[in-house]
Amino acid sequence: MFSTGCKNPINDMAVFVNAYNEQARYARTPSVSWTSAVADYKRKTIKIKVITTYAISDPETDFIKQAMPNMMMELLKQQSTSNKLINDGVTFEITYYTAKQSEISSATLDKKKMEELSKVAPDTHKSDAGFLNPKTSAPSSPFEQILVALNKSLPYTESSTGATIFKIDQNKLGDLVYHVRTPKDLAGPLKTQAGVELMKSEILRSGKLKKLISAFNKFQISAVKYIYYDEKGNQLNELRLTTADLN
Repeated sequence: MFSTGCKNPINDMAVFVNAYNEQARYARTPSVSWTSAVADYKRKTIKIKVITTYAISDPETDFIKQAMPNMMMELLKQQSTSNKLINDGVTFEITYYTAKQSEISSATLDKKKMEELSKVAPDTHKSDAGFLNPKTSAPSSPFEQILVALNKSLPYTESSTGATIFKIDQNKLGDLVYHVRTPKDLAGPLKTQAGVELMKSEILRSGKLKKLISAFNKFQISAVKYIYYDEKGNQLNELRLTTADLN
């Protein structure tokens, strides 16, 4: 993505912007209505603008504030062209907006910030042989790149429930798997089938499943699995949702 053989940083900026905007025409999702890149050659800056489909009051904006700018920075760091631009002194300014173009969150990626992101933090979570966990080595596919970027943006705590997503991976069935740590007041109910059914109803009501599957549809993801843990790391229960649950 965004690859080029140009050596002049100014030319590289132009090629990157043109490629980004060309691909952005096909990048619309239930969460993102439009995105674009603009180059400021005098300041050696590329501004990336992302217009979401959300209102400022939507709970999803909390996730955008906490995670999305970091995820975008991680993806830019992984791409060879943008990585080279940053090493040549180009700065990326990333801003997320609501559907009515009120600013939600922003971030700046330059050489100093990229060096900070390159520092590998130790994995504090136990490895599970049943899962294809994001590797510390360079990701080999676009989907792996997204998984790595997502995990570097975690943990994310949902303000409405207090539940914390601390890891996202893919199991051997190809499901997208969310590992969720729950607060004490949810741990008890989630041990019961009734509690899991209530969580299922809330996810379906909020439209989160439809947006998730639509966003990952090009990677042949058709199911999302939630694994719930208590604060001590003990597994409480599981919930698997598929496209059939949308009907």
